[in-house]
Amino acid sequence: QGCIFKIAGDSVLIEFNSAVRAVQCAIELQRNMAKANCELPEARHIVLRIGVNLGDVIVEGSDLYGDGVNIAARLEGLAEPGGVLVSG
Repeated sequence: QGCIFKIAGDSVLIEFNSAVRAVQCAIELQRNMAKANCELPEARHIVLRIGVNLGDVIVEGSDLYGDGVNIAARLEGLAEPGGVLVSG
């Protein structure tokens, strides 16, 4: 559904050609992670925060950047653990 542009540390930057697909993917990721965590002790849970922004980006070679990427990163930082924060 999306194109992975960058994996850095514990973050992943993915571009979608549809805002609906981006949100669907984020929700599916959170649901699947919650299911996987059910079988683990709480100390071993992996908890994701996901930020989704609909905005302009610049593609240069294999890199993606611009205000759209920066806003998504800020949303991710503001999201609740296990949550998805979407720009309006």
